Amino acid sequence: MKIKIILSLAAVLLLSACGGYDWRNDRATEYKFSRVNYKEANQRNRNYADFGFERHERKGEHARALKQHEIPYIDRQKLAHTVTDLAIRMPQIKDAATLVTDKEVLIAYVTTNKDRMAAADMVKDTAMSIVPRYYHVYVSDEKGMIPKLQQYQSFNTHTANRRVVINHLIKEMKRSPQGYPVGTENANGEKPGEMEMEKSRAK
Repeated sequence: MKIKIILSLAAVLLLSACGGYDWRNDRATEYKFSRVNYKEANQRNRNYADFGFERHERKGEHARALKQHEIPYIDRQKLAHTVTDLAIRMPQIKDAATLVTDKEVLIAYVTTNKDRMAAADMVKDTAMSIVPRYYHVYVSDEKGMIPKLQQYQSFNTHTANRRVVINHLIKEMKRSPQGYPVGTENANGEKPGEMEMEKSRAK
């Protein structure tokens, strides 16, 4: 009888030991992988959620000179592409073209929306959401305006009389609805008296 009890206890202890070893090993492996996965996921979340911050301090004559290639610039071709792409994604816009100058974005489009003011406001607001804040945005749904903008795609900041041509285009485009005012600015992003000041500087 004693031998049976001893053998039974030994079997129970052996099974318990084996079971305990497997359980601890499995849990250790699971815990290891869960920590790795959590760490990777947490790092990704931090990267997506991080703010951007940079500080530069000028220290007298030892300040590092800013190299030419480090000066930020606007790729006007890419900006024109992005504005046009966003415009054409709107269900009621069937055709669109964008001309980006050094301080204006001119957008011509074809729309199926009978509310011309609403369509103009939608196109204009979309452009304003991505262009630099000092840019002015002008829109037009007039027939023939798209090929007219296309005529000037080869213009650059060194083209003679470019300002005369651009101002004429803007005048034509403003015959179409421009959308609603933006805060204290008009629909094109012009501040009160801003255009008068620019005209006086150009004289």
